[in-house]
Amino acid sequence: MNNKLIKKHPLKTTWTLLFACILAMFSCGENDDNEKGKSEYDPGKPVELTTFYPDSGRYLEQVMLEGKNFGTDPEKIRVYFNSKKAAVIGSTGSRMYVLAPRLPGDTCVISVAIGNDSVAYDQTFRYFSSVTVNTIAGNGNQDDYQDGDLTQSILQPRYICVDNEDNIFITTRGPYEFGGTNGHMHIVRIDEENNELITIARDVTANIPAVDLETGIITILTETTVGSFFTLDPKEMWAPRFREMKWPPAGDRPTEGYKHSVVVNPSDGFVYTRYYHGHIVKMNPRTYEVETIFKTEQGDSYGLTFNPLEPNILYISFWGNSGVNANSICSIDITDPENTFKKLSGSTSGGHRDGALEVAQFRNPSQIYSDADGNIYVADCSNHCIRRITPEKMVETVLGMPGTAGWKDGGKEEALFNLPRGLGISKDGSIYVADLGNARVRKLSIN
Repeated sequence: MNNKLIKKHPLKTTWTLLFACILAMFSCGENDDNEKGKSEYDPGKPVELTTFYPDSGRYLEQVMLEGKNFGTDPEKIRVYFNSKKAAVIGSTGSRMYVLAPRLPGDTCVISVAIGNDSVAYDQTFRYFSSVTVNTIAGNGNQDDYQDGDLTQSILQPRYICVDNEDNIFITTRGPYEFGGTNGHMHIVRIDEENNELITIARDVTANIPAVDLETGIITILTETTVGSFFTLDPKEMWAPRFREMKWPPAGDRPTEGYKHSVVVNPSDGFVYTRYYHGHIVKMNPRTYEVETIFKTEQGDSYGLTFNPLEPNILYISFWGNSGVNANSICSIDITDPENTFKKLSGSTSGGHRDGALEVAQFRNPSQIYSDADGNIYVADCSNHCIRRITPEKMVETVLGMPGTAGWKDGGKEEALFNLPRGLGISKDGSIYVADLGNARVRKLSIN
């Protein structure tokens, strides 16, 4: 078993060098207010905006803003495309270079805030986005397993998570739904940079993995006992450690170990899970002590996530066997669980409908995950597509043809999935999908 720790090197960018070259060209033609090519921000004068260019583009589009009294310290300048903050690369005082942020909306108002001044351009920026998917592991074989070179790998991915170093952790759990005969149940890691699939643990019944982005520790639930789970610590080269939850002597606790979904709350550091019999449980990651905070109607849930814009709200996706919550997205405030559990989406009978979340429909929504901007992505398993819930609580289909199973890489018009069960998001916003029915790991790139 190859389970070595591979160090990741940070990506080097050329933005600063490029902007320095741009400034050098601009400094020769500055006006009297900027005789040396640069001028500091004067809080006694207003910030003035004149124009920007180009007037349209995609994620990380290089946009030049022109005006007066910007100052020269990028740390003190805040630029927004609608409500999304843009990276400010540099400023001469009258010219500023920024990068268009990710998914700010189709039509953007660009605003600049410096000190107590906040002003917006009259013209708008047109934002264009595109989503494509490609296969990074697996060849469709449902009846075998092979690690090593990603291009030759064979696996049946079920659930997935991605850490801050872009290591992709996957649990595989057999091809039984598709007529396979061999039950390959492993915990594996994909090192995309080194084109390698690495087996961490073989022949273990493991469910959804979740990463603590502060410590890098991976928690993976099992069904062996009521409180059983694995931890993978990067300081131990992700060697699997079998753990047991510590239950209080009194109080409601599950009678069986059917727990599938798990998530770490960045706000309080606790690990949260939900059992088939309805118990929503939080665990101290250091002592493994647990408590049941709420109990829902029984049924499977394969997705939990916290939204960084709402740090105490736990979102839950419910499978089609969950009674009044079937085929739905629900939420609960973990600071007031007794009074806040609610169903957010529409029909429990299952279907596909985009639009406002309260009327949107899903069919067996599985793993869910929120990105840094508060978009919640959903592996909408039986609709064979990937959905997104925006911070404004609108639902849209990102990729896939609802109700049509298949395997095809590409963009919006051609991409196909087959029972996608797992979904994780990397630090740069790339979305990794455990496409179970296709026995492949897919990567969505949003540009």
